[in-house]
Amino acid sequence: MSRGQIESAFHTGDHENIAIFVDYDNVYWTLMNRYNHNPNHESEEKNLFNSLWERYGQDQVRTFRAYADFQRIRSSLTDLQKQRVQIRHVYSNDKEGDSRKNSSDIELCIDAIEMTYKDENISCYVFVTADSDMVPIMSRLMYKGKRVELYYLSEAAPKHTDITNYSHYSEDLREFLQLEVKEYHLESYKLDALRFIEEWEARFGTENELYLGAPWLRNQYSVKFGIPANSASELIDLLKIEKLIGSENKELKNGDVKPSIALTEEGRNWLAPLSKT
Repeated sequence: MSRGQIESAFHTGDHENIAIFVDYDNVYWTLMNRYNHNPNHESEEKNLFNSLWERYGQDQVRTFRAYADFQRIRSSLTDLQKQRVQIRHVYSNDKEGDSRKNSSDIELCIDAIEMTYKDENISCYVFVTADSDMVPIMSRLMYKGKRVELYYLSEAAPKHTDITNYSHYSEDLREFLQLEVKEYHLESYKLDALRFIEEWEARFGTENELYLGAPWLRNQYSVKFGIPANSASELIDLLKIEKLIGSENKELKNGDVKPSIALTEEGRNWLAPLSKT
């Protein structure tokens, strides 16, 4: 289906008052972790905000809001504001990965339902998310007779429910942003990954103030090798499965005991002949 065919299918001329709500915290981390793709991409056709403006038109959108803990996200607030995106900063608990929580989805849902009372002329609500948190608000708006359109990531969507059933139109962000699905051959990163740990141990291994945590190592691998965080996690798992690295409890100066990643004897033996070349 061509872009023109998609545009003719996704909305009608009956909806000239549109509100766009982006669960940016959710979308940002999901796209970065899975594709190493920043939604505020420098390329216009891969930029989430530019693509939404292009699709819905400057004259039809009445509000365009993005919700996230912007202290944690590598996006320029000035750049987003230049794109006429209304920033909604929501504080998170500063943790990484699955332990990271904030209430951006709650704030978004509250604002969306309030919008139905404050501006009854809004007839089309657009939600951009990567999970099922928007299902209750989308269902409620459909009952209210509003048109609901959804942009989501099928790979991250829940398996227990089809979130597309709660919208009149839906589109996968992979297609919408023309994301490239790359294959990463993790075996090719093993040597440099082990050497990174070896160098860290040489510098900080004997110190009792630092430990080598998996989340930090994952982020370092992601940046160093230019791979998504999910692939970096898989690389760490691969090294563990092959017993080249392990985890040992390290007692810190303040009395805390933390699990710290370390080379195993097998890992050191694997590196030894390679280090001489």
